[in-house]
Amino acid sequence: MANPLQSALIAFGGNLGDPIATLRRALTMIEEVVGPINKLSSLYETKALTLHGEEHPNYVNAVLEVSTVLEPEAMLKELLRIEHELGRDRSPDKRWEPRTIDLDLLFVGPIVVNTPNLKLPHPEIGKRDFVIEPLAEIAGEFIHPVIGESMDELKAALATRGDERFVIRTFPFER
Repeated sequence: MANPLQSALIAFGGNLGDPIATLRRALTMIEEVVGPINKLSSLYETKALTLHGEEHPNYVNAVLEVSTVLEPEAMLKELLRIEHELGRDRSPDKRWEPRTIDLDLLFVGPIVVNTPNLKLPHPEIGKRDFVIEPLAEIAGEFIHPVIGESMDELKAALATRGDERFVIRTFPFER
């Protein structure tokens, strides 16, 4: 019996080379192996989050919703393969370095996973405006399956916490 179709939310971004061209290529690759893209946020130009305050090029970030029959672990494997094909180096010493592409599996419906390879929902979702703002744009009513708050509520909470803001500007994503 085939797996049921489910919705997944994926954050993607990059800050090396031509990030918008790389994001477009990533979208095509995601559609080929993960499934059709239902929704796509605007693009968000953001300051780079660095470990020691180094200067790095700004990022271009977005979030997409895709329909898929893949199980979460299989989907993560495909996203990591796409990153690798697009030039991402995931070596531990490169964690805080600029990158051509970053694909983060945020949610797969209401599924909760906690394995050494995968944590769903993604544990950093509520901490960064460059993830929450595009998430709220395309899935504002979606309820976080662990904390029970919508993406709109998480966005409102982030705005009141006084955390550092990264979003510089928003612009349409023209595929």
